[in-house]
Amino acid sequence: MNNTSATSKTQPRKAPATHIDAVAALNGYWWEDPTRLLLFFILPLYILLSMELLGEQKAIEHIYYSGFYAFAGGLFLLVVMVVSAIGRSATPVVAAAPADIPIGVLDFVFGLALLGYVIMMGQVLTHPMMILSFFSGNTSVYDLLEMKGRIAGLSTLTEATIAYVPLYFYVVRHAVKGFTRYKLYMIILGVLTLLRSFVFAERLAVIEVALPTVLMYMRFRGGPRRSLLVALGPFAAIGPMVGFFIANEYHRSWEAYYINIYDNIFDFAIERLALYYSTALNNGAGMLSILGWGTGHAMYTFDWLIHFPVFGEFIKPFLDSSADFDAFLNNYADPEFNNPSGIFVHFYEWGWLALFVAAFIGWVFNKSYSGWRSGNGFWCCAHAALYVSLLEILRIPNLFSGRNLVPLGVLFVVFRFMRKRQVD
Repeated sequence: MNNTSATSKTQPRKAPATHIDAVAALNGYWWEDPTRLLLFFILPLYILLSMELLGEQKAIEHIYYSGFYAFAGGLFLLVVMVVSAIGRSATPVVAAAPADIPIGVLDFVFGLALLGYVIMMGQVLTHPMMILSFFSGNTSVYDLLEMKGRIAGLSTLTEATIAYVPLYFYVVRHAVKGFTRYKLYMIILGVLTLLRSFVFAERLAVIEVALPTVLMYMRFRGGPRRSLLVALGPFAAIGPMVGFFIANEYHRSWEAYYINIYDNIFDFAIERLALYYSTALNNGAGMLSILGWGTGHAMYTFDWLIHFPVFGEFIKPFLDSSADFDAFLNNYADPEFNNPSGIFVHFYEWGWLALFVAAFIGWVFNKSYSGWRSGNGFWCCAHAALYVSLLEILRIPNLFSGRNLVPLGVLFVVFRFMRKRQVD
């Protein structure tokens, strides 16, 4: 007895698993942190795009962007960055009782996502020859878009895929040998997302699944070893993004039209991608120049409410300003490049009060990254789901969109009502 007791006293105590996870998150890659992502990637990109728009460029016919708009947009991003860093502790706060989610929840979330895809792509999938015809260049994307299924409140369940990915890595925290049905679910959803991106021209859908996969893998499976390529983060992703864009556009627009305009497909891809971001900032500035500051309905801030099942149909007429923006594109811009950026839309809705929206965005990412570091169930998964919206803030107003409503709603239901109860 005494020998056993003495031995136990000299044995080093193992750190709790939650503490190990928290330390791993604290020592994670810089790009996992919204503050550093803004400081080292998004803001430098914003400065480069601003310099291009303020210089002597000829790709955009109507330039509305000026030094004043560059200042306003930069201030918006700075507010997001500063608020996202407020109150951050030097060491992560470990969750006292991390949520224990039964693995069967993954069946439920997969079922939701699959139902959404059946509704959205059911008609296309029953015509496989049309899909083959599309990839051979004989069917246009517009023919397939006519077959896209839309049922309010149900077709958007495809976005439950964005909840499934982080939940899978949160529930199955360590690699499992053998092939499980949950791995099969990941493959099925991945294939459906890829198919959706090609036949319905929704590249964002792939990004919304790929980035959370990388984030959650590095968070729970990455281990202590460091990779220089992974450390580059979004900089390293530029090459694969160009490659994916080429593959996505090859049959859609390159062979049909742009092959006669550009010398090669790489010049086409790089210029086209750059235009998506620069025209978005210019469209945002043009919206303010033509339509005015604080004159629009809160369509972008409450997009999630507009797309809320049933209720959204009643409230949409009171919040919708899309007709005004479409008129701006048709009369003063280019309807083909129709992104308004995720910055200036809030000045259009709220005027300078948009800086409070920026502060709210910063607070959300402050909470999500704190949860990411500590292993808090909901916020950890929400951080992975929301990450794309921050990364794409220069191009699209996605943070308050209906695309985020479904994954965040699913995550809330799972962690609020479907977790295992602690037994005293």
